[in-house]
Amino acid sequence: MRKIYFLVLILGLSAALGYAQSAGGGISFFFPESLLDGSGSVSKEADLSTSLGIGERLSIPVGFTYIKTSGFTGYEDTDGDDKLNKLDDRIWYIADTFIPYMRLKGRLELGSLFVEGFGGVAGAWIVAPQAFDGAIGRYYGPEDGGVFYVFNELDSDFSFGWGYQVGAALGLRIDAISISLEGIFTDLKADTEISSDDAYLDSPASPVNDFSRSFTSRLRGISIGINGSYEF
Repeated sequence: MRKIYFLVLILGLSAALGYAQSAGGGISFFFPESLLDGSGSVSKEADLSTSLGIGERLSIPVGFTYIKTSGFTGYEDTDGDDKLNKLDDRIWYIADTFIPYMRLKGRLELGSLFVEGFGGVAGAWIVAPQAFDGAIGRYYGPEDGGVFYVFNELDSDFSFGWGYQVGAALGLRIDAISISLEGIFTDLKADTEISSDDAYLDSPASPVNDFSRSFTSRLRGISIGINGSYEF
């Protein structure tokens, strides 16, 4: 299913670039859900997009957002019912993340002012996680009867994640230029496999040669920022 979403995003981006009727970008601040547990921090986002119009009030924006997010958290499946249970507030980490998206957006114009609502699918390409080894070691150490794990080398595999975004905007249009204040809710998930052949529990005198775990990395939160676009 993730491959299908990814293919749809790529095809949508190709079509939008070829038949784009507007292009723009923005800067925003992302507030991760992990802040509620006292972990993570507010991050800055940069966004670029292009849009294909459908009539006067509907459009299909396609683009991507870059964020060095401090707020990925770990979840696990519960009872095979596709519900996710948060592991612990100790598993949170920082990562460079690229979020491609495709949305359906509606606009209601009130003179030079306008209101927009939108939603759609989004992907998550997680690159260069930081503070990751320590988060894993603190969580799984007590599980195995120790204080913490230390990994001399930890191999991590993040599948391309996916999820959804919904949001709204209030803006001002001046000729072909539109400027808006946007709020977006994001919920993205990616399967994560971790393993190590070179680790120890508490001290080098307790080596571990077969550490292997899996869980779901999840990024959920709210973005608030300013966006601008130009209609061709």
